[in-house]
Amino acid sequence: MMRSLAGRLVLLFSILVSVAMASMGAYAYYSLDAQLRSRDAEIVEAKLTQVAHAIRDSDGGMWNHDIEHSVADLMRGYDGLALRVRSIKGKLIYRTSDALPLDFDLGPPALGVRDEGAWVTGKRIVETVPGTPSALVSVAKSGVDRRQVVGRFGKSIAIGVLVGVVLTALVGALITRRELRPARSLVQQVNRINVEQLSYRVSAPVTPTEVHAIGVAFNAMLERMEAGYERLYRFSADLAHDLRTPLNNLIGHTEVALSRERTVADYVALLEGNLAEYQRLSRMIDAMLFLARADAATAKLDCVSVDLGAELSKLAGYFTVLSEDKGVTIAVSASGWLSADLMMFRRAVGNLLSNAIRHAAPGSTVVVSCEQAQGDVTLHVSNTGTPIPDSDLERVFDRFHRGDQARSNSDQSTGLGLAIVRSIMELHDGKAYAATLPDDVTRFSLQFPAT
Repeated sequence: MMRSLAGRLVLLFSILVSVAMASMGAYAYYSLDAQLRSRDAEIVEAKLTQVAHAIRDSDGGMWNHDIEHSVADLMRGYDGLALRVRSIKGKLIYRTSDALPLDFDLGPPALGVRDEGAWVTGKRIVETVPGTPSALVSVAKSGVDRRQVVGRFGKSIAIGVLVGVVLTALVGALITRRELRPARSLVQQVNRINVEQLSYRVSAPVTPTEVHAIGVAFNAMLERMEAGYERLYRFSADLAHDLRTPLNNLIGHTEVALSRERTVADYVALLEGNLAEYQRLSRMIDAMLFLARADAATAKLDCVSVDLGAELSKLAGYFTVLSEDKGVTIAVSASGWLSADLMMFRRAVGNLLSNAIRHAAPGSTVVVSCEQAQGDVTLHVSNTGTPIPDSDLERVFDRFHRGDQARSNSDQSTGLGLAIVRSIMELHDGKAYAATLPDDVTRFSLQFPAT
């Protein structure tokens, strides 16, 4: 099978042109043949009429030399035209050629003009006295000249079709090669791209539009790849930083403990500190595994009807101790129902509450509310505190993303809580977003689609 697009285009176009030209040639061939047969039939009909008039107009309707000369003059100038005149009883009275089939005018008279392939024949009974047949006139036109003309025309058509197909293939190949030049240029540009040149963008030609669309789509793909590579780079750097911190703490504490003799209480304190670091590492690994399953779409949803008022009140009560330690209160103002995986719903809202309490100003209130619009249910978790810069609002849900101030206290979180929230909402075909409101209010929202 031909793999080249240019080759397939040339082949298909050549086949199309050959079929079209052959169809037109066949139509012209058979039209010419039909017209020539029609012309022969008209000649035969005309000669039958002329000979019949000559016989009827003769003196007494008897065959004589005058009639013979008149008939000979009528037949002169026509190649392949023959005439026979017989009496009603079948006696041959006159003939102009011996080339005719011997029996073409015998048998029961099939009057009129007939196309018999090699000959076009015609018969007519002549009545010199009304009601009294006196002669049977038969005229035949040979098809030799017609077949010669049609044969030569058919050969000309065949040669024309062959030449046309060859020229079409050659010209089509040149045109296709020229028109595919932008595609080859695009391929050359693409081949120059590697992982170190993701910022490179191909030059998409204006025409043809198909290649232009490919170039635009490829540039869009490069932008997505570059953004993904940058996120992966940041993720790797942040992951290394966040894993290094607890590991350095473990190593440092252990080295200090081993530097001299310690009491049992010192070793217990060391193990308790190490346990906290291990727990933090465990939480980080669990969060990364959850995100990996969510990205691979292997996490299965078990959606149920969730009573928002009851569930949000339970979650608020769960975080009461943490909020009291921070001097923050939690207010829930929500009601209604939505369809969601209950465990994931609790995890997403819990992560938002934990984040809001951690960054809320002492003495402020974290407000949990909801609203419904066009069937969608949107939950809001708002807190008053240091607002998030506008440049960070789009990145707060990225993995390990933390502002510089939060980075210094990175031991308080894994940096994956909001990323988990976004993955949970994507699994529910919803979305998570953040906004900064007046009076230093930061609001995180979870929008669940209508079911």
